[in-house]
Amino acid sequence: MTATIEPGQTIAGEHQGEHYGTVLARLSRNAAVQRYLEVGVAFGDIFSGIACRHGIAVDPEFQLKTNIAANKARVSLFQVMSDVFFANLSLRRHVGGRIDLAFLDGMHLFEFLLRDFFNTEAICRRDSIIVMHDCLPVAEPMADRDPMQAGIRGRGTPFADWWTGDVWKIVPILKRYRPDLDVMLVDAAPTGLVIVTGLDPSSRTLKTNYDAIVEEFSRLPNTAAEIAQVYAEHPIVPTTEALRRLSGRSYAHRGGWLQRLKG
Repeated sequence: MTATIEPGQTIAGEHQGEHYGTVLARLSRNAAVQRYLEVGVAFGDIFSGIACRHGIAVDPEFQLKTNIAANKARVSLFQVMSDVFFANLSLRRHVGGRIDLAFLDGMHLFEFLLRDFFNTEAICRRDSIIVMHDCLPVAEPMADRDPMQAGIRGRGTPFADWWTGDVWKIVPILKRYRPDLDVMLVDAAPTGLVIVTGLDPSSRTLKTNYDAIVEEFSRLPNTAAEIAQVYAEHPIVPTTEALRRLSGRSYAHRGGWLQRLKG
C-alpha cells in the first residue's frame, strides 16, 4: 500500500544544492559558452547571470527587470511562443550557429517541454548541454497541471504559490524513448534541474512519436507516488558534483570572446 503524502509534506525532501540560477551561471562560465538559448525568460533574472558571447532569449511576453545584456557581447530577443521560434527559419537564422547551452523553462506542461526539448536538441551539437527546470517537484500540489489549482492546494503549506506543473514526466519519457541520452537529475534549489548531455541533433524519435508519447504519458497519474518513483529510479546528484562532471567541457575554442569580454 502506498503511503499518503499530505499537501505540506515533501515527496523526497527539499533540494539542498545551490540555487539553479547559480548553477547555470557557473556552468556558462566554466564551459566558456558561445551561444546560449533560454526559453521562458520572464523577468530575466537567470538570463542576466549567464556569461556567453551570444544570448538568445525566447518568451511570449517579456517582463524584464534586469540587465540581460550583462556578461554578453550580443543579445537577441524573440517575443514569440517557442513553437513559433523553432518553426520559423528566418528567426533561427539570427542565432548564427548551433547552441552550446540551453535552458528550458517555458510552459510547465510536459507536452510543451517535450516539444521544446526535441526542437532545441535539433539546433545543438552532440557536445552541447540542455538544462530543464522544475522537473523535480518537492510536493504534490505544485505539480498540478492547473496553476490556479496548484495555488489553492498549496495554501497553508511551505510551498504556497509554487507551480512546477507536470514537466517531471520528461524524465520517464526520455528514459523510455531516448535511452541513448545522458540524463542527470540535480539537487538544485528549489525545484531541481535535469541536465541532458550526449545529444543527437539528428534524432527524430521524439518528434516522430510525439502524439503517441503525449497520449501515453497523459495517462500516467500526476501523483506524489509517481513522482516518488522518479526519485527512486534515478540518483539525485549534488550541484557541486554535477558541475564537476561537466567541468571538462569548453566551447572557448569556438571564439576567444570570453578573454575579450574580460579585457
